[in-house]
Amino acid sequence: MKNIVASAIAIFFLSLLFVSCTAPEREEQIKQIDSIANALDGASQNYEKVDLDRLEHIMDTVNSNLTFIQTYYVGDMKKSIAFPLMEYRSIRKLIPNFGEKREEIANNLNVSREQLANLKKALAENATHDAVGNEINDAYIEKQLEQEIEINKELIDEMNFVISRSDSIFNRYNRYRVKVNFWRDSIAAHSNGQPGKLRGGEEEEEEE
Repeated sequence: MKNIVASAIAIFFLSLLFVSCTAPEREEQIKQIDSIANALDGASQNYEKVDLDRLEHIMDTVNSNLTFIQTYYVGDMKKSIAFPLMEYRSIRKLIPNFGEKREEIANNLNVSREQLANLKKALAENATHDAVGNEINDAYIEKQLEQEIEINKELIDEMNFVISRSDSIFNRYNRYRVKVNFWRDSIAAHSNGQPGKLRGGEEEEEEE
């Protein structure tokens, strides 16, 4: 019994010695990981408050309408159509290829969250090697943290970019939606599947 107690005490003090040598540095590194993860979560929560489905639908609709009008409207375009259409066309430039960007952001979010969680777990458990056999030493950890900071900063910037442009897209689309839909429907009604243009006066439909 005394030997068991003595062994337990010895193991206890060895554990304290091990923790005292490694914990403070690892704890600081874990705090850095938590800070990166918190910043990422904060940005993603704001990003996900945007109606992303509606935003993607708008971008697809704008591209579809512009393609149709450019295909079937021939001849000189009146200013009453050309100027609003220029503003409408600028919508797709606010976030180019939004569908692809949205998918890329979603994928990168999943990867970043998993990598941060794995790195934190490795540090918390005092792992000596990563999944592919690299030694987890100070240089390794420093490099990983630098990479995570850079990668996640770019990801946060991407989400903030979408957030900052979303209101402009919604507002501009709502402003020209009725006019552009009317022009498209008018062209479709009179083109019979052939290139054609609006009849005189039809482009003067009042805005919503």
